[in-house]
Amino acid sequence: MKVYVTQGHEEGIGLEVFFKACLLMSRSELNVLQLLAFESGVKETLISLHLPFEILNDSIRLAHINIPVTWLTDTKHSQSFTALEAGMRLCESGGVLYTLPTSKDQFPGFAGHTEYFRHYYNKPELGMFFSAPGMQMLLVTDHVAVNDLTKVLTEKRIYESLANAYTTLKSWNWPTKKFLVSGVNPHAGENGLIGSEDERVTSAVKRMHDQFNFDITGPFPGDTMLNERKSSADVLVYLYHDQGLSLFKGLQGFIGSNITIGLLYPRFSPDQGNSFKLFLKNEADYRGCQFSLNQAILQLTRMLHGQDSSHQS
Repeated sequence: MKVYVTQGHEEGIGLEVFFKACLLMSRSELNVLQLLAFESGVKETLISLHLPFEILNDSIRLAHINIPVTWLTDTKHSQSFTALEAGMRLCESGGVLYTLPTSKDQFPGFAGHTEYFRHYYNKPELGMFFSAPGMQMLLVTDHVAVNDLTKVLTEKRIYESLANAYTTLKSWNWPTKKFLVSGVNPHAGENGLIGSEDERVTSAVKRMHDQFNFDITGPFPGDTMLNERKSSADVLVYLYHDQGLSLFKGLQGFIGSNITIGLLYPRFSPDQGNSFKLFLKNEADYRGCQFSLNQAILQLTRMLHGQDSSHQS
């Protein structure tokens, strides 16, 4: 099994930050990577780094390191989409998917990676999970218009999102202690004084506790829930996109992982965009990619250790 790294947008910073992160890795870490990319974009980015490199049939030699690569040739819709589909096929036989940033117009009729995964695998419950140094966060909904939130945030949707996250993280042996779930309304509704939607959260949390018998509490007021956290292994659950990510990105910047919860395999991505204006300028900050790539490698290690344990038992 490997961490399959899919080329992002050919005019974004994805390859630049990936190569910079690779320069800080050990040989054993590099050996578990497999870049899926088009030679033209790779060469263009490598030239911009002003480091010695050599493009080989199955690898890239960059300064003192060697990066395994599978070269793609035929383009379907876009280069980043072609790389994504290649990575998905490989991961279905085992592995971790790592997607470098691309833009929504690179997908045929979908708003991004997560929406495409939901359609392709017919798994509407797939969730966005974010991890950064000292913080873990789950979004119950993501790219939903504010006008549609109360229709989408049913008790069933909240429960399924929580159950999907709990079972997935447990199967990954991901370090978690408890889930803290925010309310929908200001002050979590103040016992119905500010809307009744938070009753759905209460019901979903109770159902989760009864079903899985684990530590989950809520709803908490969204603006103070962070203060209720006792451990960095606690998962903060927010009900909609900006409710959670304003906090996450405000505290963490772009040092974090965007992780898809509920696929047949783990999928990681750096929590940063394409930064088109920095393309080929050799100025992009690689630290977010370095962090998330290390997390992907660590998850692969957990999977391999689990595989070894099952073979020995």
